[in-house]
Amino acid sequence: MDSLGTWPRPLPSDDRGFDVQVMKRLRTGGDPADRPSRGERLGTSLLVVVPLVSALAVVLLWQQWAGSGSALFLVLIVVVLVVAALWWVRRLRRAFAGAQGRLGARLANVVDHGVGVVKDVALEPLSGDASGEGEDDRVRARLELSVNPVRGTRFGAVVEAVYAAGDAARLEVGSHGPVRFLRDDPAGTTVIDTRLSETEVQQVYRAVALN
Repeated sequence: MDSLGTWPRPLPSDDRGFDVQVMKRLRTGGDPADRPSRGERLGTSLLVVVPLVSALAVVLLWQQWAGSGSALFLVLIVVVLVVAALWWVRRLRRAFAGAQGRLGARLANVVDHGVGVVKDVALEPLSGDASGEGEDDRVRARLELSVNPVRGTRFGAVVEAVYAAGDAARLEVGSHGPVRFLRDDPAGTTVIDTRLSETEVQQVYRAVALN
């Protein structure tokens, strides 16, 4: 492969079907080891408990201030609010980081990437309504691919995507680019990946080269 992503980028498409399949795999293939630890669950519970306790403390201190007029209680109210806010933000960030880490690990066991190489291409112009009006500059491409995955062995797949006519004309045997697929059904779920950044595309190419 002489360059990165030599095939043109298809027009934006609805990826909800692929995402639904991913969510089904995540729900049915959960590993107990991926669940939050007891400490993480306790920390998450405290995200609710600490604000409640802090609010109660503020109410009690406010009542004391109203009764005595001492500025000390106002200072204590400020201290309670600041400390509770700092703790809550730090705890929330840790909870999100932990959840993202577990989700990333689970996604890696469900979704994989690779580089697809075009073995055959068939193009079908798309038109507008039945009157012939509204015809646009779009073409549906049916691509027969040989996929070199990041992990595992090469496999074949067929994908369909919609392109601008000028881009579709650049599709040819040997064109290549990033694809994603579900690991339990690679040939049946492969789609052209348009979500990756240029850096992530390079990472996929390097990983494929090392496989």
